[in-house]
Amino acid sequence: MADNARAFAAETAERAAALEKAFALAEWEAAISGSQDSNRRQQDSQAALLRFWADRGRFEAAKRYRLETSASDPLLARQLQLIYLTSARNQQEDRLIDQLTRLEAEVRSAYYNYRGQADGKSLTDNEIESILRNSRSSDEARAAWEASKGVGAVVAPQVRQLAQLRNESARAQGFRDHFVRSLSMDEIDEHALLSLFADLEAQTRAPFARLKAEIDRDRAARFGLSTQDLRPWHFNDRFFQYAPPLGEFDMEAFFASKDPVTLARTTYQGLGMSIDKILERSDLYARPGKNQHAFCTHIDRSGDIRTLNNLEPTVRWTETLLHELGHAVYEMYLDPQLPWLLRTPSHILTTEAIAIMMGSLAFDETWLKDVAGVAPAEASRAASAGRRGNVAASLIFTRWCLVMTLFEKAMYANPDDDLDGLWWDLVERYQLVRRPEGRHAPDWAAKYHVALAPVYYQNYELGHLVSAQFYDRLQRKFGGLVGRGGVGPWLIERVFRPGTRQDWATHVATATGEPLNPRYFVESVS
Repeated sequence: MADNARAFAAETAERAAALEKAFALAEWEAAISGSQDSNRRQQDSQAALLRFWADRGRFEAAKRYRLETSASDPLLARQLQLIYLTSARNQQEDRLIDQLTRLEAEVRSAYYNYRGQADGKSLTDNEIESILRNSRSSDEARAAWEASKGVGAVVAPQVRQLAQLRNESARAQGFRDHFVRSLSMDEIDEHALLSLFADLEAQTRAPFARLKAEIDRDRAARFGLSTQDLRPWHFNDRFFQYAPPLGEFDMEAFFASKDPVTLARTTYQGLGMSIDKILERSDLYARPGKNQHAFCTHIDRSGDIRTLNNLEPTVRWTETLLHELGHAVYEMYLDPQLPWLLRTPSHILTTEAIAIMMGSLAFDETWLKDVAGVAPAEASRAASAGRRGNVAASLIFTRWCLVMTLFEKAMYANPDDDLDGLWWDLVERYQLVRRPEGRHAPDWAAKYHVALAPVYYQNYELGHLVSAQFYDRLQRKFGGLVGRGGVGPWLIERVFRPGTRQDWATHVATATGEPLNPRYFVESVS
């Protein structure tokens, strides 16, 4: 029986590897070009991959073999478990696959090619972010913010359809809806997750309220308003998911003279990791038609690792590049001897943990001085701003993750509900941002992840918790990250090389010597 199971796993891996590579290449081409032809190729390759994993015979075989395989061969058992989970996630009719991939292609094209309109001008996402970051005019900031939301009205009907189709597929498998199925297939228990998030909400409520009051005072002074008059366009970005500048130290003015690529290269070299080959394959700068977001992709699980960015000399894009390269080095240092099915990070949330930890270095005291070259006279203020910025970023992002996760839970519970109102109810409750008076628009659909990376944001927050736990261990052992040569080997050996040979919870406990414990994160922001 073990020989049959081993042959089944090998055959599945060989076929899946070819289909996954074709999809990854098509996805990359669509992202960098935005052309209809490349988008159609991505749709076709995605459908082929989905059909492979939707095969009922493969699903039944995986279900049978995983129950029959002895624990004496843990690598084979883990491969069979991953085949089972991936097959289970994709059990759906050809009709649904066709409808889903077609709708996703339409929505993806809309996001890639949409440009907001303000004052008769067509604006890229970077231009909108620049206005929101730099403007002192409420009218100008509002026009840019409203322009950024225009794509929501374009895609909202299709996003509701996507939610309904995903639910139809999930319910055919006996799940309540797509939200709970996605969590289950990612080895996350819904009850445990929601309980953890409720605890995080309670523990971050007071420190976030203090932070938000400080931000409100700063933003009101910037725009010459009372705090009661502040609205979403006054908070530095489209969704208030990033920390605006606090205090007198102008981080943005400092980063304006720095090259994010140079900073990233120096950062990773200090940890004993060369990223040159990754950067050579990457697409780093904005142009018309290109995906305006950022991501990392491992094309073949054999070293073809790339990042897509739209770099500018800003705090946000420096942090983003460091973040995406965190994903990239995780992929780069996976054990090449692992079976293909296990040659991937242990979970989305563990690779997010590394990416979050690396991105946060843009606010780290030692990094600001030793890598970014803050002048000695500015070092103290930069360090203080860095610490405050890191805490602010973590608190703001946690509250934003609560909005996203709870919104998606509600959306999949009833895609026909008043999602426009629900969105602002959650934003007001968890982010303490007042909705614009009289606004009735699908602003939720302007967020790319809701449509095309569904039920994902909980992984970012779990990643923050795991990241804090990793950082605690590195701080104890090496005294920090920046320029500590031992950090790279520790991460490679304990976190990267094992791949997905263990489920994420076991992997975190093995790597750190302790199961996931949120206290490290809570202590860091309290």
